Amino acid sequence: GRLWTMRQYAGYATAEESNRRYRYLLEQGQTGLSVAFDLPTQVGYDADDPIALGEVGKVGVSISSLEDMARLFEAIPLDQVSTSMTINAPAAILLAMYIAVAKRQGIESSQLRGTTQNDILKEYIARGTYIFPPAPAMRLITDVFAYCRAHVPHWNPISISGYHIREAGSTAVQELAFTLANAIAYVQAALDAGLPIDDFAPQLAFFFNAHNDLLEEVAKFRAARRLW
Repeated sequence: GRLWTMRQYAGYATAEESNRRYRYLLEQGQTGLSVAFDLPTQVGYDADDPIALGEVGKVGVSISSLEDMARLFEAIPLDQVSTSMTINAPAAILLAMYIAVAKRQGIESSQLRGTTQNDILKEYIARGTYIFPPAPAMRLITDVFAYCRAHVPHWNPISISGYHIREAGSTAVQELAFTLANAIAYVQAALDAGLPIDDFAPQLAFFFNAHNDLLEEVAKFRAARRLW
């Protein structure tokens, strides 16, 4: 029933250290969490993989196992907070871990609220933390749509992100164009997979940038709402 949820994007080093930060933020009145994962986690490597050397816990929290996920959310009642997870290629795996931790707490998946970014097309366009080829990656995304519809109805299975496109150097117009093109592609992929539009469209979320040109940004957000 809230108009919005204020979250601090946080996550660093170990699951234990990030957990302490999350619990502090919740004690100060924050009602939601926003999890930053490190680069090895974002591209599907365990922390002890040689290729992950020097990047573990550097730009987010390191999660290599279900036990890491359990430590990340220890003593945090997942039915009382909403959690945004900035994770894309392995989004289905991290969501599965989150659901498993909730079940350990005695919480049904139908009680969970939050968002997985799960926007792989933006990764190909702007960021580069993809794992799989486009077609299998899109299949994973529509599978998450279908699973959430059936089992996690209050979860946003994707956050279609213009933010990173803008940070990669686009204009405001290009940010909107690429983001809505990606959104149309996800909707079409879900329809092609046999999902009824009204079963998943209400849970599609968007994430745009906000630059300093106030009037242009106001116009951009209004245009995005109207076009969508």
